[in-house]
Amino acid sequence: MFKRLNVVVIFVLAAFAMFAVAACADAEDNPFGTTTPVPAGEVADSGSSEPASSGPDIGNGESKFTGLGCSGCHTTGTDKLIGPGLAGISSKGDDYIRESITDPGSELVDGYSNLMPTSFGDLPASDLDDLVAYLNTLN
Repeated sequence: MFKRLNVVVIFVLAAFAMFAVAACADAEDNPFGTTTPVPAGEVADSGSSEPASSGPDIGNGESKFTGLGCSGCHTTGTDKLIGPGLAGISSKGDDYIRESITDPGSELVDGYSNLMPTSFGDLPASDLDDLVAYLNTLN
């Protein structure tokens, strides 16, 4: 019975690891496409006549965090998933956060490999601003 349980546990852990790696893979390697941002020209027009808000939209930043697959590798707390937990990242400053998203290999956190996709460098500036603003709210 224990061998059967071990096989099931190993299978479940392997499946989770595959999905986590897929969420953090480059678009060419990711069959789910969850980490590929939609180019600005392909976003449907909402038809809203409301003026754009001044300043970043933290709600949109949170949506980008989950929608782009960031939450597949990073927690919003201090726990390690695939990448480091992001609680307290605001202490590093906006430039560090922005560069970590757009050029993830430029500076690595000790103990972590460069597994983050580089496709986030193509994010529209407003979405990047919103994502940075959201990350600054994590304590």
